[in-house]
Amino acid sequence: MTWITTIQASAATGPLREFYSQVYALYPAEYGAEVPAILRADGTADSIVAAHSLIPEAMWHGMSTLGVLLSPTLPLDRRQHEMIATLVSALNNCFY
Repeated sequence: MTWITTIQASAATGPLREFYSQVYALYPAEYGAEVPAILRADGTADSIVAAHSLIPEAMWHGMSTLGVLLSPTLPLDRRQHEMIATLVSALNNCFY
């Protein structure tokens, strides 16, 4: 769980709301649903995108880059993305 204040996409207004829409539009369709294993009882989950919500322009630049790198037109599929992310997280002793 993030320990900083975040603004979830559902509560965002103005430019932040627009940045959320632009960023999420870049992600492959299978990234549109939360992974059941990380859902809390209230149906929410931590969001690395929301962790950047206090600086909307930085969120847009960083997460848009990620969205482009996840493009389904590139040769890696979601399983490979997840394997890379898992290895990097393990090497960094990080849950994400």
